Amino acid sequence: MTSTLKHPIFNMSLTILMGTLMGALISPASFADTIITVESKQFTNWFALEAKIEAINESTVSAQTSGRIQSIAVDVNDYVKQGELIIQLRDKQQRLSVDQAQAGLTQANAGAGDAKSKLDQSLPLYQQGAVSKAQFDTIKANSQAAAAAVIASRAVLSQAKEQLSYTEIRAPYSGIVKSRLVEVGESVNSGTPLMVGLSLANLRAVANIPQRLAPYIADKNNFQVLNQANVIPAKNVVVFPYADPNSHSFKVRVDIDAEGQQLFPGMWVKLNIPIGNKMSLRIPKTALIQQGELSSVYVKTESGFALRQVRIGDFFADDVEILAGLKDGESIAQNGYSIMSKQ
Repeated sequence: MTSTLKHPIFNMSLTILMGTLMGALISPASFADTIITVESKQFTNWFALEAKIEAINESTVSAQTSGRIQSIAVDVNDYVKQGELIIQLRDKQQRLSVDQAQAGLTQANAGAGDAKSKLDQSLPLYQQGAVSKAQFDTIKANSQAAAAAVIASRAVLSQAKEQLSYTEIRAPYSGIVKSRLVEVGESVNSGTPLMVGLSLANLRAVANIPQRLAPYIADKNNFQVLNQANVIPAKNVVVFPYADPNSHSFKVRVDIDAEGQQLFPGMWVKLNIPIGNKMSLRIPKTALIQQGELSSVYVKTESGFALRQVRIGDFFADDVEILAGLKDGESIAQNGYSIMSKQ
């Protein structure tokens, strides 16, 4: 009978097993500068909430004068700069009002000049007694009335120019057009909604904080917004000073700098609220090897690097939390995939 130890199938299995074990153990000599020792440290304990992104600047542009829409320069989803013309109203009536007011001002200036000239001429005559006091008072009153007429005419001209400027509807801030409410040729009155726009530069995350977390709301400086793996610090935090009577939660608005974050109103993000500190063991993301649902790291042993499975927690900017599989004082490879490529 053939011995089991000499059976060719057994020898083949043993060879494969030995090859696997040798592949899992790698000498750390060539990776001495990339070996790190793990230890638990104290970190901020975050409580994550679902938050919705809103635009801080979102408004409806309305007409401030009456007229017919002559042209529309932008459409939905177009980007416009602050002060850029978006709608032009027919301005013939407003221009006629400006011309009329300008003519009125010219006439008032002429009248005021004539009245002032008469006043200057009558003053020495009054002092000499050639003109009575009643006559002089009338001339002086006419001069004052003419000067007041100039001021009134200037106000009418300024108002006419203001109405003319209202025929050019311009963007109040840089942003995108969310909706267009009118078409070319429509007649509008003062107060008629024309367009809705919003700015993507200034956004905020809105969430509801449970009542049990109310004691931690005071620490507003450390709120964070998480967009996938990106951590965005809060610029300003506003907590409503009352709880919702139904959910007993507090509404919070967190302003953020959205430049380059690819965030848009309506998106969901995570809002991190600091609720004290906790001990946590974290390693660099580069040390983690993920294959499907399995997460592993290369641990330094006396005979080389050994691949060990770990259980991970939350991801942070450059680190990942390890819940199980590692303990304080153990050394691991800082770049796990580099070790794997040497197998």
